[in-house]
Amino acid sequence: MTSLHSLPSWGGPPAAYGFRAPGNAAAQAALNEAVLVVAMIESPQAVGNAQAIAAVEGIDCLLIGTSDLTAEMGIPGQIDHPRVAEAYGQVGAACRASGKALGMGGVYDKETASRYIKAGARMVLSGSDHTYLLAGATARSEVLRGAV
Repeated sequence: MTSLHSLPSWGGPPAAYGFRAPGNAAAQAALNEAVLVVAMIESPQAVGNAQAIAAVEGIDCLLIGTSDLTAEMGIPGQIDHPRVAEAYGQVGAACRASGKALGMGGVYDKETASRYIKAGARMVLSGSDHTYLLAGATARSEVLRGAV
């Protein structure tokens, strides 16, 4: 099986090296060691293949994209559905068996997030760029509206 880390791409000196050109081989080895590789699990097929995906050398985390998974399951938005909880259990077991981290995305309510974190999710996305931008803009708007 080919390692993900054995297939690096090199587009020139990266920011990690101050945009100065280090030796390609040394830089690629160091960057490959530092890069986090996350496989997104967003379909029932991916859940079913979680054990094989987790076994791939070089993958560090299997992150369940919960919103997309619910859409693919035909239960859009039902992040607390028993089938989703079952998927977290199945992917979590595959992660534990392969020494990988279980990730969680698309779960932002406290109760459901708590359940999946207790089930083993360790890489937890707390929002998206869109939600962060809206939250910041809303907070700033409230300040300015309060100044009127």
